[in-house]
Amino acid sequence: MFALLASLLLASQAHAQLVGGSGPSAPVLSATAATGSWAPAATAASPKPALDGTGRQLYINSANDFCLLMPPDPTTQNLVDAEADAVAYCINPMNGTRPMPDGFIVSAHFKKAAGYKQIIGQYNPAVMNLGSGASPDCGGEYDSYGAQGVGNPVGAAVTGAVDYQQFLGGCDIPGKYTFALRACTDENTHGALCDHTYDLMGMLYTQPSNYEDAGFDDCEVTDTTPLSVLPNGSTFRQGDSTTPLPSAYRQAPSSSNCVAKQSPAPSGVTYTWNQAAAQQTTGASSSSRGGSSGSSSRPAATSSGSSGSTGGAAAGAVPAAGLALGACAAAAMMGAMLL
Repeated sequence: MFALLASLLLASQAHAQLVGGSGPSAPVLSATAATGSWAPAATAASPKPALDGTGRQLYINSANDFCLLMPPDPTTQNLVDAEADAVAYCINPMNGTRPMPDGFIVSAHFKKAAGYKQIIGQYNPAVMNLGSGASPDCGGEYDSYGAQGVGNPVGAAVTGAVDYQQFLGGCDIPGKYTFALRACTDENTHGALCDHTYDLMGMLYTQPSNYEDAGFDDCEVTDTTPLSVLPNGSTFRQGDSTTPLPSAYRQAPSSSNCVAKQSPAPSGVTYTWNQAAAQQTTGASSSSRGGSSGSSSRPAATSSGSSGSTGGAAAGAVPAAGLALGACAAAAMMGAMLL
């Protein structure tokens, strides 16, 4: 009987790994970047971190020490496609996870509440080939449950947390590329503060915060409000006949005891799909030949995600069609089986 149950569980997990979203094709590489100089420390415990690691154990320690889930191969998958098999990229990788690429994190703000810890900020999409300009990757939602109840991606977890919810994409704030990872740590409140049933509402609804602020810092916040409760005291569940507009979302909880942090130190991590590095290489090579730099390369994103008017135009249809659901990520995720 035990053998039968074990085989059924394995079959269920194998099936769950195939449950993901469906989004547009990943951006075509304009050029291939040279792999950086990073190598795992000789003292790293096994399984060692690696550029091709498949570990999914995340952590959130501070504004310059955390992990995010992203596609294992962003030349073939976008963020929605990778909901079933995303892997952890960490600033200080361990346990088979991958190192975070240099230049990817533009800003980060760590929030510590009584019931959760959270990291939010902005990123440079070109470093991970996650779209830019007129073609932003609107992103996906990863959480502890997924369609099969074993996580999306399967087996992913945050150290010290009961469950988690991550958003990452370029449409929640037009022209910005933002991320949010909340890990709920209290057995009694995690269901209210990390409610995965709001997966289509986006990070501005589920994790309101100071996404557009520059820099890196660690702060404390007071926040015990369930995701279901709106500022006017009414209750909203995703799927209700009326969806609140962004103006009716909860505001970011006030921060206190903030401590400024340094940005993550460069560690020589460059993946071959890094279009920011590829453009620099291509531009330098073209310049040395007397040619025009970047004439055939897709422009790398700036620290704000994309160049002003282009990024805004790309998301211009969002307020009418998507922001009522929290982000255009909602549209990109309609095919995702995240219950």
